[in-house]
Amino acid sequence: MKFFSKERQDEFAYYLIGKSGLFLDVGSQHPYDGNNTQALELVGWKGILIEKRQRYVNLCKLLRKSPTFCIDASGHECAKLIRDNFPNKVIDYISLDIDQWSVSALKQVLNSEVDFKCMTFEHSVDFGEDALDEYGKDMKTTSKNILENKGFFPLFENVKLNDGKVWEDWWIKENSIPIENIM
Repeated sequence: MKFFSKERQDEFAYYLIGKSGLFLDVGSQHPYDGNNTQALELVGWKGILIEKRQRYVNLCKLLRKSPTFCIDASGHECAKLIRDNFPNKVIDYISLDIDQWSVSALKQVLNSEVDFKCMTFEHSVDFGEDALDEYGKDMKTTSKNILENKGFFPLFENVKLNDGKVWEDWWIKENSIPIENIM
């Protein structure tokens, strides 16, 4: 299987959930270059892509099977869009990466009243600029508090880029993944 994500997020979801599932890609950007859900789609997963930059939306609509929506995921319309597209109220994997708006988007995901089993959440703690580092630490702390209060725990914290910079946490919902998939 060919994976596309830069830091193995698609492998994380695939090996944790399996050959089929539902995904939500918030901040999908390019349809395949570094994308966290393209590999999943290619093996039969279903899902939706949310991206606010029209050029990426156009590319995704051209090159991906999954529906792509051009919206600001940090806004209120995101929760409704998620509810409308996941009527069974469970998503297997969420990729959430919209930089400084990630916490706002996380709140919209949770406001959708749709549950999820695992998530990769970018907080960008260590990008090398003092202001961004502090902002990333605030995002990490805030997102961690929100997710832990909702019954999630970090399977992997402070996932690093290839250059060693800390940027992401990988979450799972307690008791939603068979233990043999985690070990």
